[in-house]
Amino acid sequence: MHTSTQWLIGEIAFLATASTLLGAMGFPLFLPYDWYLLLHILGVVLFMGNIIVTGVWMALSERTMEPKVLQFSTAVANWADVAFTAPGVILIVLSGLTLANRWGGLFATNWITAGAILFAASGFVWAVFLIPSQDKMIRLASSPSEGQLSPQFFRVLHRWYFWGAVATILPLATSILMVVKPPV
Repeated sequence: MHTSTQWLIGEIAFLATASTLLGAMGFPLFLPYDWYLLLHILGVVLFMGNIIVTGVWMALSERTMEPKVLQFSTAVANWADVAFTAPGVILIVLSGLTLANRWGGLFATNWITAGAILFAASGFVWAVFLIPSQDKMIRLASSPSEGQLSPQFFRVLHRWYFWGAVATILPLATSILMVVKPPV
């Protein structure tokens, strides 16, 4: 397993532990409400910015068909998840759970519940499909055969594009719900 993948697993474990501990404490407000809102928006910017830019980065890298470029890009995509996606998720979840309490909790308001479900679905796609695919692409790109990457690398990459699109559309829908707050 690549070092960056190990870091991602550690960040996910941190999030699970922090969420559990804060949940046990009732998600108290240590800071004014507006600071949690700022942290939430910062998390969304880090998260959404990275997942969109990474997809574009990989598509442009693939166009070169250069093994060294693709090798570098796959490793950078994983490290970008460590540096931006996971911290964004941590900020979104921890601040979001705290903010949701002001509205009565995760299940008191339909738009918060729907947003949380969509965001959790995106996280599921990321953890189950994208992280393993990125780790596999790193391994496949690290040993090109005869100066070319294997067809398996490109199959994994194209699967990664599909699941990446799904994992991008879901939080975009979540963002719409969080801003519009439809009275469903």
